[in-house]
Amino acid sequence: MKTYIISLFLSVILFTSCQDFLEEKSQDKIIPKSIKDYREFFFGEAYLRETSINSYIDIMTDDVKENIKGWGFGKDTRNAGYGYYTWQSIPEDQATGARNADNSWASYYHTILICNIVLREIDDISGEQVEKDDLKAEAYALRAYSYFMLVNLYGIPYQKATAETDLGVPLNKVVGMEDVKFKRESVATIYRQIEQDLQDAIHHLKNSNLKKTYFRWNLPATYLLASRVKLYKKEYNEAIQMANECLLLNPNLYDLKLKNAEDRFLNSKNPEILLSYGYYLNSYYAVLAKCNFPISDDLFDLYKKTNDLRLDGFYNKRKTNYTAYKNDISGKTSVYGFALRTSEAYLNRAEAYAESGESQKAIDDLNTIRQNRLSTYTELKATTPEEVIQLVREERRMELAFEGHRWFDLRRWDRPQITHIYTPNIKQPEETKRFILEKNDPAYTLPIPRNIMEYEPDLIDNPRPERIDQNAQNNE
Repeated sequence: MKTYIISLFLSVILFTSCQDFLEEKSQDKIIPKSIKDYREFFFGEAYLRETSINSYIDIMTDDVKENIKGWGFGKDTRNAGYGYYTWQSIPEDQATGARNADNSWASYYHTILICNIVLREIDDISGEQVEKDDLKAEAYALRAYSYFMLVNLYGIPYQKATAETDLGVPLNKVVGMEDVKFKRESVATIYRQIEQDLQDAIHHLKNSNLKKTYFRWNLPATYLLASRVKLYKKEYNEAIQMANECLLLNPNLYDLKLKNAEDRFLNSKNPEILLSYGYYLNSYYAVLAKCNFPISDDLFDLYKKTNDLRLDGFYNKRKTNYTAYKNDISGKTSVYGFALRTSEAYLNRAEAYAESGESQKAIDDLNTIRQNRLSTYTELKATTPEEVIQLVREERRMELAFEGHRWFDLRRWDRPQITHIYTPNIKQPEETKRFILEKNDPAYTLPIPRNIMEYEPDLIDNPRPERIDQNAQNNE
């Protein structure tokens, strides 16, 4: 990581795309001059607006299956996703033997580096204090989010009893060309950093109190992320408190009965978007692909239990298959790619209520969502505490599908067994391979990307078992 961080710093400071506002002081030193410069620099470098990262996260879950009866003229997108879909020991490997590049690690650490630089320099530049507070808040919030993603992709799932010794990810406090050897910190250490950053972000957002668009980190989005972190740690009272703060600022939900058929779910008319972020270009669900990954049968069945508008509102139907279709097409220019939404705040609070034994409050939150998702609303009734928890989990699965939540939810709940079927040759559909992710499988944690391990072979990697075709094994 040392080599990687140094190269990142050089690329950012010497070759940044934001040179229009940098003043060249010498041949090897260019420096932002004001808070306006830093805001532009930060937005251009830290937000990763045109970088597609961890697009594989949902094809590892039980929300997908393979479709080999394509109707399009494009590629067989299953090839690129093969290693993730079948939980291979090196998931970056494609079915053909070529290798993908998992750029999530590098991208999130790039963002962390930019946040570190801004937080170090911001007090010494010209500008109004409220603007400095606001940019500090964004840096703290975005750094917290980056560590949250890193530790949940590459760290052991958070468990209070073992978090102090379970391996997380490196903690990077570098702001320059320091000669530092990085090591993986504990999961607990990374979560403490996340929580401190969120606390600082909230403090500075309250101090600045600037009017924000939902294209930059803001107070309700930060409260929402804080509620998610507390939920993952099973600190239910705090999760409820943070969700309450979020919903006080924006309780709105998008009534799907009012959505135009041509509009995708994440669009400018959606009142529940708190933060719109990221680049959306995910070929795994391309509707015109020769083969792709539509939603699984059991996810489909959840929507069909009731007259749920999400089936048509979230997905594109081709023949008998439904594929993910939430994101606005303009996501390719960083608008409405992904979002933090108020519905998650209701779901976080509902889960915290359910796990705390407050079943009726949990059901009330689910009903609030369902009023905006069903063509004919029917009220859920509280049953046993165990059934309420199951209802919350099912609602969360349906509502947040294909937004990067399901994999993390499976990791923090019971890490169940999942089976995926893969057909190597679509001209021989009867010859399939069957791969099983076992309950509590080590593959619920991703290995560190191969290019990072080549730079830093001393980093401890995550063990991943070789994944065997169960059909072939049974035929031996």
